[in-house]
Amino acid sequence: MLKTVWRSILKTKSLSAIHIIGLAISIAAATLLFLTAMFELSFDNFHQDSDRIAMIYKSSEPQTGKKNELSMPTPLAPQLKKDIPSIAYITRYANSTITLKNGDKEFSSNNRFVDIDFFQIFDFPFIAGNKHALSDPGNLILTENMAHNLFGTTDVIGKQIEVNNGGTWQTATVGAVLKNIPANSSLRFSSLFRYENRPGYQEQTQQWENMNHEVFVKMKSELNKLNFSKETQAFTAQFFKSAIDRLKRDGAKADAEGNYYSFHLLPLSKLHSNDFGTGSSISASFPWVLLLISALILFISASNFVNLSLANSISRRREIGTRKTLGGTTWDIVYQLTLESFLLCFIALLLGLTLVYLFLPQFNAMMNYQLKLLELLNPKNLIIFTAVFLILSLIAGGLPAFSAARTNIILSLKGSDKIKSSRLRSTLTILQFAISIILIIATIVISSQMNYIAHKPLGFNKTEVISIPIGSGIDKEDALRQMRTILEQQPWVKSVSASDFNIGMGRDGSLSTSIFGFEHQNREIKTNYMRVDYDYLKTLDIKLIAGRDFDKKFTTDSNALIINKAMAAQFGGADQVLDKKIDINGGSTVIGIMDDFNFRDLRTAIEPLTISVNPKVFTVEYIFVRVAAGQVSLTLDKINDIWKKLNPKASIPASYLDENTQNLYQSERTFSKIVISGTGIAIIISCLGLFGLALLSINTRIKEIGIRKVLGSTVSGIIILLSRDFIRLVLIAFLIAAPFAWWTMHNWLQTFAYRIDIQWWMFVLAGGLAITIAWCTIAWQAFRAASTNIVESLKDE
Repeated sequence: MLKTVWRSILKTKSLSAIHIIGLAISIAAATLLFLTAMFELSFDNFHQDSDRIAMIYKSSEPQTGKKNELSMPTPLAPQLKKDIPSIAYITRYANSTITLKNGDKEFSSNNRFVDIDFFQIFDFPFIAGNKHALSDPGNLILTENMAHNLFGTTDVIGKQIEVNNGGTWQTATVGAVLKNIPANSSLRFSSLFRYENRPGYQEQTQQWENMNHEVFVKMKSELNKLNFSKETQAFTAQFFKSAIDRLKRDGAKADAEGNYYSFHLLPLSKLHSNDFGTGSSISASFPWVLLLISALILFISASNFVNLSLANSISRRREIGTRKTLGGTTWDIVYQLTLESFLLCFIALLLGLTLVYLFLPQFNAMMNYQLKLLELLNPKNLIIFTAVFLILSLIAGGLPAFSAARTNIILSLKGSDKIKSSRLRSTLTILQFAISIILIIATIVISSQMNYIAHKPLGFNKTEVISIPIGSGIDKEDALRQMRTILEQQPWVKSVSASDFNIGMGRDGSLSTSIFGFEHQNREIKTNYMRVDYDYLKTLDIKLIAGRDFDKKFTTDSNALIINKAMAAQFGGADQVLDKKIDINGGSTVIGIMDDFNFRDLRTAIEPLTISVNPKVFTVEYIFVRVAAGQVSLTLDKINDIWKKLNPKASIPASYLDENTQNLYQSERTFSKIVISGTGIAIIISCLGLFGLALLSINTRIKEIGIRKVLGSTVSGIIILLSRDFIRLVLIAFLIAAPFAWWTMHNWLQTFAYRIDIQWWMFVLAGGLAITIAWCTIAWQAFRAASTNIVESLKDE
């Protein structure tokens, strides 16, 4: 039987090649998308009892809209553990960059300050030490890479290490070494230190309105069995009474349980895909979109296989009729044809996996992933992958096999049997092109939105500005003074300033700002707060619309403020707050109003912002340098060299500010690349399907074409005749695809506060492309048929 099957495949080499290539491409694309989706869905699931682990967030709904916030006050975690019986373990979790030193080896560490319960909640694997390593507040936990950097080995338990923590050096003991953090972990760090070592800890132990870290819990039961907001109602009323009173007074809305201010649990499984703006999160729908696109590509490929198999069955009608005459049953024929299809699918599978192996490094580089083909051997992934392949093979081979096996013997031997599945073929073609048109429209909309993001005025000039992270282990204010002195002597430098906030996402990955709140005329005012240096507005080219800029000539400016228009609006306008004192930094005067600018990404509307040059509140973290026009690419290395001489331990180089702002949209760019690639693959495979349908139709109309030519039809007339029905199918596909594409992309655009409008021309362009591609695919076959010699067309008669 296998010899017969193999001979049948070799007899139609061209058609078999199209089968294999189309399926192989779709399997390769679907496998890459499947691996990506499974990686995204696997985030944080390696922790034991992950269904009991969550991050706490607080929720309220002032008049400006619902707010969910992750930042918590220092005394909250210990008090919650004491008062809420359903909590098994709890830990604070605060980001910080510290400097670690062992002899002459010194490195910046992405540190987290945590509590003793951290390893009772999370299961990061140990190389040395155990989960009790945090019981000593003087112990420091290192990751494998950091231990190698500092000591050259992981056998370092009990060794002393110097820690620069907030500008002060202290000695710590290595208590444990962890394996490097898994790629699918939302929590990323290179060292852990007890929370009590955090700078300012003692002063903050009773500050209930100073929100500056996150809190994780492990509950005693599964999260879906808890009502945390109800359980913490009395706790909230006791410790957040002033916040609740302000919300009530300012017209806030209560939730369904009557709470104005409540605490909730964000499951660990949703940490990677939350919408709280944590910086590394993706859309919760992203992995499911990947799986949907992979399923659509496989569907198009299977439809293509069916259409081409049906086309091939026409040329095999006499063979099938002869086999039936000689005693072959329908099931014998179905078995042979299905075996042929399965063998083609298996060859395509091997070729597809080979393509994945060859292109996976390029895919990882393009998408910034670390996927491995061996992940398919994961039991769960292997079961899903095998099941999908078997279903694909049965659908692709079974339908044509049953259709061909049921042909009438007499008509088959005569060679005039009609294939009665034109409705199925037409439906499959419509669905193929509907999917392709949806993807084309999505590509156009996403590309337009990304282009809008890249070119939208942000209220500041991001070009020709270089950002330098200062890092730890150095006096930051002194480093700024020295850097300013050196750079201002360079002819290619226009201005120098600094801030505690890096606009965009620089090479250190920083995104956070501080938020201050105070009362003004019995109303709560909240503002983002930045510590900046002189010439900040000049360096970033931010427009001052009222008042004046900070000026060293005015000694009082160290306690002065500049606010943006959104902040001024909370006071009733610029004239109501300019030159007046407000309750920030113990009472500061507003000396200027700057124009609004997007200091966050374009998913977020511009928020109130206050800037100050007061060094007593926060220290600067980033130096900004504006260089002369056309000099930015020539000066980055020079600035890095100057900075390296000034700060030899600097571990993070300078970066371009315009690149930093674009880094905020990495997930959107990844999504865009996937949709564009999926669109291209879908169109190619759809065209193969259309090619098969055209081949089937034209082969059944060869005699009709010959008769029409005898009666005087021209080649162009026959091409139009043969193309007309297929173009009609594409038009039907467009009518189906357009509303669905609009709904899908409209919802996607809603995730941006600043977005394009979906325009009519996007649909016209997508439809025009689909029709043009379809016509070109059909026209070639139609031209060949129309150009066939009349004698050849009619000779069977």
